Amino acid sequence: MVAALLVSAGAVAVLGACGTTTTGTPVTVVREIVPPSTTTAVVAPPTTSVVVVEPPVTVTRAPSLTSCQRLFADGFSYVYAYNSWVNAGRPLSWDADRDGYPCEQSYGNRN
Repeated sequence: MVAALLVSAGAVAVLGACGTTTTGTPVTVVREIVPPSTTTAVVAPPTTSVVVVEPPVTVTRAPSLTSCQRLFADGFSYVYAYNSWVNAGRPLSWDADRDGYPCEQSYGNRN
């Protein structure tokens, strides 16, 4: 059975399957249309982190000093350097030209 409800200001008619009309008390049909609910989402921006990368540092060792250069740099006299050379057993590395006078490159030529 298919029925349709007609609503007007003064009369109501219900049509049945047979096509007959029925009159009666007026009916007011109220249909509330509710809009869909909305939700506000607050999206925080992604957290950022700062990474500081230091530039690479090249570390070079200072050239090692010879025994004569260390004695000279520390302010010792030539006499002290000569005595140190004798006490160390007269190593050849202290006397570059093998003339018997050590540390001439640091203290100057002594012969």
